[in-house]
Amino acid sequence: MSPVGGLSKRSRVVVTLVVVALVLALCALTLRLFVYPDVNAPVRSDAIVVLGGNGAGSDDEGIALAKEGYAPTIAFSLSPTLPCGHSLARVPTERVLCFVAYPRTTQGEARSIAHLAALNHWHQVIVVVPTPQATRARLRIGRCYPGQLVEVGVPPPGFWAWVRGIGYEWGALMKALVLQPGC
Repeated sequence: MSPVGGLSKRSRVVVTLVVVALVLALCALTLRLFVYPDVNAPVRSDAIVVLGGNGAGSDDEGIALAKEGYAPTIAFSLSPTLPCGHSLARVPTERVLCFVAYPRTTQGEARSIAHLAALNHWHQVIVVVPTPQATRARLRIGRCYPGQLVEVGVPPPGFWAWVRGIGYEWGALMKALVLQPGC
């Protein structure tokens, strides 16, 4: 009589333990990379850069940081859903910049940050980013921008936004690591 499924009882236990270990590792990595990534408390910097994207409150957070005097310049990466003019009236800083990243991705935004930093002699920037995107943004920007990066995370607005964000970030991080390793 052959064992059920062609595996002995001991083999099934080993396979089950391996699967459980892999699931636990995936959960731990998800928590570390996307739910509780390395983000910073804001510090006085040369500029605040608000990444475009999902409208999860990043503009409001960037404007709040500007109001608190963390930087004399704020730069908004334009997103298709929120034009720069929407935020300009609410910004109390000396200088407001709006830019369109090419491509309209985090990689394009990283290139734009490096370019703006070189033009404006920024040595330290605060980047306001949705929390699940923080790990990938740090990777992308760090490849392009040689200065000091301070990341301020903005949590997604609700459970399903977290789920969508984490699902997207897994794929986007793999793309950044494997298919697009440069700036």
